[in-house]
Amino acid sequence: MKKLTFVLLIAFSIIGTSLAATTDYNVLDFGVVADSSIVSTEKIQSAIDKCYHAGGGRVYFPPGKYKSGNIVLKDNVCLFLEAGATLYASRDTNDYKMSQNNSGDIIPVLIYARNAKNISIMGKGTIDGCAAHKVVNVTWNDDFMGQAYQNARKIGIEMTSYQHIKPIVCMLYLEECSFVTLRDIRLVNSQFWTTHIRWSDHVFIDNIYIASNMKRGVNADGIDIDGCQNVTIMNSIVETGDDALVLKTTSTLGVSRPCENITVTNCIFQSSSTAIKLGTESHADFRYITINNCVVRDSNRGLSIVIRDGATAENIQFSNIVLELKRRDYFWWGNADPIWLVVRQRTPNSKIGTIRNISFDNIIAHGEGTSKLEGFDAAHPLQNIKLNNVQLFMHPENYLEKRADDAFYAVNVNQLTLQDVSINWDAKNTEPLWRNAFTFSNIENLNLDKLTGAQAPNNAGVFIELNSVKNAIIENCIPKPATTTFVKVNDANSSAITLDGNHILGKTKKIEFAKGVKKNVLR
Repeated sequence: MKKLTFVLLIAFSIIGTSLAATTDYNVLDFGVVADSSIVSTEKIQSAIDKCYHAGGGRVYFPPGKYKSGNIVLKDNVCLFLEAGATLYASRDTNDYKMSQNNSGDIIPVLIYARNAKNISIMGKGTIDGCAAHKVVNVTWNDDFMGQAYQNARKIGIEMTSYQHIKPIVCMLYLEECSFVTLRDIRLVNSQFWTTHIRWSDHVFIDNIYIASNMKRGVNADGIDIDGCQNVTIMNSIVETGDDALVLKTTSTLGVSRPCENITVTNCIFQSSSTAIKLGTESHADFRYITINNCVVRDSNRGLSIVIRDGATAENIQFSNIVLELKRRDYFWWGNADPIWLVVRQRTPNSKIGTIRNISFDNIIAHGEGTSKLEGFDAAHPLQNIKLNNVQLFMHPENYLEKRADDAFYAVNVNQLTLQDVSINWDAKNTEPLWRNAFTFSNIENLNLDKLTGAQAPNNAGVFIELNSVKNAIIENCIPKPATTTFVKVNDANSSAITLDGNHILGKTKKIEFAKGVKKNVLR
């Protein structure tokens, strides 16, 4: 018993020594006033500087309301907000004169760090960006959603949107840092990107909550991971007007860095734009990325990779994800579409990028838009894309301007595999543009195994439509008895198509050939 007591005393002594090693620098001891009407930027910075010069520790905010302009985190400093503590961003532009990014541009940032090591923001407290917006008339045309803007104008939708009221403050901007931790903190009401982590290594984000206005929060992204390596994001909830989680590779003065070795797990996302996106800024590559065990609710787009600046996105897995997608106003990017992979050029001189080795496994998606895989052209296809155990539910769009037709559409892809993928249409509330369950155009090496579903309930389409498809195997599929046509070959450019072991029931027509297409396309 004495031996056990002695061991326990040693253990508690070690724990006590460890706890004592973390030095707290209470901001109140530096003259900071817990009054949100008083800006305490310099005094908060004094606490950070003293903590840094002493070798590190915690800059501690006890319960209360605080206000600040730009502050700079430094090596070995933890900014710790106790439960009940709220740090408000100043609405005075003059409080952000210190902020600058690595190209020398002056930008308004609340919490900034550059080339810092072992920094963290923790605690059960809140950081509030105090966002402010105004309604403006839209006279411009979005370069990426141009057709949607034109359609909205044609049918008489009121062309208004929301615009920032300056200062347009980024809440957290950490660049070229290493060993960064964000844990337990709440980040709300951001005016611009909430958390921008750029060109950093060993980033750990756990159990944080991010929220911005779902209707007015334009550009208020949740988490932007920009050219970073070795990143873990887990156990967090992000509810934002703009994209919830974005991986991107921006360029500064012609220099960009890849996003790689990134895992996202056990998170919940909600977005008026895209819930989980790679791109569109894509000057360097994306690789070795997993998105797993996540929930997406009430978002305008689900899972997306958008390459516009010549990068390669490869070796990426989306798995065990449930999605609920709902259309938003015309000025938000997205069509309530569950999956979108696309390669485009930002400018006519942009390099053409690549998307390859991508898998979607165990996905349940309720959406209103067409899931699309879009290679740039036949010479620059998407490569080796796989969907396994994916359930797509199509619901009507609650907008006058309609966008969805097919449930799933793929164009310009080499080596595409769909296994155990189902299409489930809303039979009671249909849309006039609804058409095929699956449409494939300019595809080489197509493998379809165990597909289920039917064409749209209005019988306007077919189960599977093939356009310029070469080397295809369609096997073990089970179209519903209401299916009119199982497979339709639409052009004479298709060849080497094999049908094997499919279960054709009822009055379903097994295969239909468009005019001029010869039956020898079947192998």
